[in-house]
Amino acid sequence: MIHFKSIMGWIILTTITLFLYGCGTSSNNVKHVTLGPGCNPISIDDCFLPYPSFYYLRNDPSSKITGVRVNYPDGVLPVNNKGIALNPAPFNTEDGFSPASQILVYFAQGVTPTSLPSQNNLSASTLTTSPIQILNFNTGARVPLFAEVDANASSIQEQALIIRPMIRLDTSTHYVVVILNSVKDQNGKPLNAPIPFVYLRDKIPTDNNIVEGIRAHYEQLFSFLSSQGINRNNIVLAWDFTTASDQFLTSHLLSMRDQALELITTTGITFTTVNTFTPASSSGSYNPYLYKELIGTFSAPTFLDANGYLVTDGTTGLPKYAGQGGYPIVVHIPACITNTTLPIPIMIYGHGLFGSAQGEMDTDYQESLINKLCMVQIGTNWIGLSDDISNAALAMSNFNKLPLITDRLQQAQINVVIMTKLALGALRNDQELLYNGHAIIGDQIYYYGISDGGIQGATFMSIDPDITKGVLGVPGSTWSIMIQRNPEYNMLEQLFAPAYPNELDRIKLLSLSQFNWDFTDPITFAPHTIMNPLPNTPKKQILIQAGINDSEVTNIATNILARTMGLTGLQPLPVPVYGITEEPGPLPSALTYWTNLSFNGQPCTYIPPSTNQPPSTDSTLTSCVHEAVRRLPQVIQQIGLFFTPSGQVEQTCFSSQGCNYTGTTQ
Repeated sequence: MIHFKSIMGWIILTTITLFLYGCGTSSNNVKHVTLGPGCNPISIDDCFLPYPSFYYLRNDPSSKITGVRVNYPDGVLPVNNKGIALNPAPFNTEDGFSPASQILVYFAQGVTPTSLPSQNNLSASTLTTSPIQILNFNTGARVPLFAEVDANASSIQEQALIIRPMIRLDTSTHYVVVILNSVKDQNGKPLNAPIPFVYLRDKIPTDNNIVEGIRAHYEQLFSFLSSQGINRNNIVLAWDFTTASDQFLTSHLLSMRDQALELITTTGITFTTVNTFTPASSSGSYNPYLYKELIGTFSAPTFLDANGYLVTDGTTGLPKYAGQGGYPIVVHIPACITNTTLPIPIMIYGHGLFGSAQGEMDTDYQESLINKLCMVQIGTNWIGLSDDISNAALAMSNFNKLPLITDRLQQAQINVVIMTKLALGALRNDQELLYNGHAIIGDQIYYYGISDGGIQGATFMSIDPDITKGVLGVPGSTWSIMIQRNPEYNMLEQLFAPAYPNELDRIKLLSLSQFNWDFTDPITFAPHTIMNPLPNTPKKQILIQAGINDSEVTNIATNILARTMGLTGLQPLPVPVYGITEEPGPLPSALTYWTNLSFNGQPCTYIPPSTNQPPSTDSTLTSCVHEAVRRLPQVIQQIGLFFTPSGQVEQTCFSSQGCNYTGTTQ
């Protein structure tokens, strides 16, 4: 690994600080280069890009694993229409860049999309002939990727080139990105390399101390690329960066979890509403699926201040206990308890985006599901992405407010860990969970989450010390990919665009945001779910149930999660998934895909955009696959077979035409 000098120090040493971009030739044949203050010296088309870049790293002895720290100066991050710049200080705590980074670069001449590596042929992106490559500097291994131009940009003047790794990069690892001259500009001609980079590549001396200061560094990169079969003369642009450590990325949740489990109170459940449903032959309230509904609050150690931001320790930077907080809890006891042997299993439930536990648990679908499986369902809100649309609006107007979402998501993970402990402890003996003097719930416990509940659930399953089996319905990972490919972005961009009118700034912010998401994004925790478990956490069994052409959680994000988790595909998958081997069931864990779906009596024919644009605003189109998967009888059957002590993932769909659900919204 290359050990970086404090590259930003060269800015101070530079004797000429100019604010205009440009190049020229001095009288002694040494090239003249001018750079804006703090700007990345290898490209003059944009001050900040490419991202992420070694240029914004510094040596740091306190960074014990990577040896470096992110180092953004003031003045290079986007500014909103109120003149408020994105604060670099939180980013500068990272010991490297996010291993889930969406890589950005900008060429003022524009890029022809058809000259880029395609998402439909990921294997080609790992060949020496790929026009864009990401290489592990230590091993030479190439990363599967695809690239696209920002389809939301209205002109090439503000259009970024986005390079998307299709598996999470290794942590604490040095990577090199290279763009070859087979990538074409807007007019179909080979891209012009940025002038400062040309001077480095072609060994042309300059009068700029910063450019000259990175020349030796670049000679090492060119030597490495040559050893990998890449001729420096064919390179339009190359740069490198180091990824953050696993320890840094998982430190928040692991520290919060361990603190919370030490501080848990076993008497912190209060039910304020108890609805008991009578048999159909009796007078009073009747529900064919439920025996009882309990609504209340539970106490959990909280790490948030009164405004919803994490309280952190000034020395370690880790979240700090801030007292006990009250959070909602909903318990549904199915009607089946009246004619079955007690106790029955527990299902911890995770709701969808901007929803709530009670709102979804009260649907006929959820109530009939738990009655069919004969399981008590318990849920709380995934605060941060529950009834938090106002915080999302604040973040779109001022990206410094994004932690109102991502900090609360960290607390939400801890809440579900604590709620699970209570379900296995104090809740068992609660008088409201007894039937004829017998405890209704036993020690079998499982997790089921749908949509955002599948996303958050993938992280929860990686850190929870008690649940070992989880079903993730239509999940994904890597928020910097999912955001723009979700229908909700249609609404969010109406706030985002006025606040950040420059389209290039908007895609920068979404890419930078991965830092905030990383602390709960399942892409961070996926390598530890069924392999290499985190400390004090058992290995897990995971079943992913996803639908082809899901318009709300893109299949791209689901596949990244499955690849990074190391899942096997349950044979046969309706379409091949790169990097996923297929095997016949039963399997301990698996990825399953469902196709040829119908919902509300209509076939699911809508295909979401292949670009980074949000799907249609017509929810009847975009929700079809997303809603239909969970309602398939074969999907429910698969869950029931999996949710037993010895259960595995079994194939329950044997039709070559797929398995259909033709019911209605419930």
